[in-house]
Amino acid sequence: MRLTDIALNNIRRRKTKIVFLVVGMMIGIAAIVSITQITSALREDVSEKLDEFGANIIIVPRSNTLSMSYGGVSIPGAQYEVKEIAEQDLKNLYEIRNKENLATVSAKLLGSIQVEGTPVLLVGTDLASEIKLKKWWEFTQESDIHLARESMQSPIDSTVNTTVTQIKDLRKTDVILGSTASQILGKKPGDDIVINDTEYTVKGVLKETGSQDDSILFMGLSQAQTLLGKNDTITLVEVAAICSGCPVEEMAKQINEKLPQAKATPVKAVVESRMQTINQLANFGYTLGAVVLVIGSLIVFTTMSSSVNERTREFGVLRAIGFRRSHIIRLVFTEALIVSATASLLGYILGLGAYLAAGPYLTDTSTKIEINIVELSLTLALGIIISTLATIYPAQKAAKIDPQEALRQI
Repeated sequence: MRLTDIALNNIRRRKTKIVFLVVGMMIGIAAIVSITQITSALREDVSEKLDEFGANIIIVPRSNTLSMSYGGVSIPGAQYEVKEIAEQDLKNLYEIRNKENLATVSAKLLGSIQVEGTPVLLVGTDLASEIKLKKWWEFTQESDIHLARESMQSPIDSTVNTTVTQIKDLRKTDVILGSTASQILGKKPGDDIVINDTEYTVKGVLKETGSQDDSILFMGLSQAQTLLGKNDTITLVEVAAICSGCPVEEMAKQINEKLPQAKATPVKAVVESRMQTINQLANFGYTLGAVVLVIGSLIVFTTMSSSVNERTREFGVLRAIGFRRSHIIRLVFTEALIVSATASLLGYILGLGAYLAAGPYLTDTSTKIEINIVELSLTLALGIIISTLATIYPAQKAAKIDPQEALRQI
């Protein structure tokens, strides 16, 4: 009879203890698996939220001026040397090491203009890039802007969903008004605006966003540069990097190296607090899982030790008929291996089930189960290692049983 057959027969004879042992290990494994899955889903959800937020790197001219504002109130201060960003220097952005993570680059020129006697903040930019960058923008029904947005996987990172925006029939003389600017100027989509003897057409009006965009007039970058007399000049650049794991801080450093006259700053505050919460949840979950696994290992140790004590005569008979100490050790480890592999597999399935049940309440992303061979293999390895470590002493104890002393108990 093979050692595996002997181990299986022993497991069948001790069903109650084996079930108790499997359940203890299974709960610990399930806790680790479910927390890992939930944490991964939360991180992905945060990445998608940051992508929806738009720009995650802001590039502004480098200045020697200290901030003179507090609580949204600005106080005029002494101005020192302020360098402009030259539009032609933007090509250096695509020379950084992580250039493949640059999804959208939106250069902007800001200035004040008079529209029919009313001062308006003008933002010159590539309108198509701006609409692509600000995915939350919505236009009134009268607007003559037709958007075709569809989710697709990025060719750079298959785990990142991007949004492709197509804008049809957009001319150089078209402008976009924020909701407040439209009301104050009394303009609606299709109306004409005359600025410096040049006629522009209101292509679209934004629905209220609750942000500074509501008070802005957007037009093409080259037209704004002509109106403001600032050819080849950029006030700031907003960059949207494909952000599922992309190193935005490192990218900002790379941009600063390529654009020494500018300062690139990663936008982190939007997700910093939530990422901290996720990390705390993950640490709590891993700690809880570790505690349960320690308890599971103690259960394995206690159960296997008890089994050795109960099977003294059995091991004595096996030694008497020719089994070596190594055979007894292999027999005990085989039983532990079968139990731990079963508990790990069931724990992995239970962990995925817990994630499927809890996922919809924790994230806005769709919850789906995918069997990952690497994760399953690591789970099995974890269970087997813990069980093996807890079985070392009972196995050695079983191998040291004196066959003569054991046979006297028969």
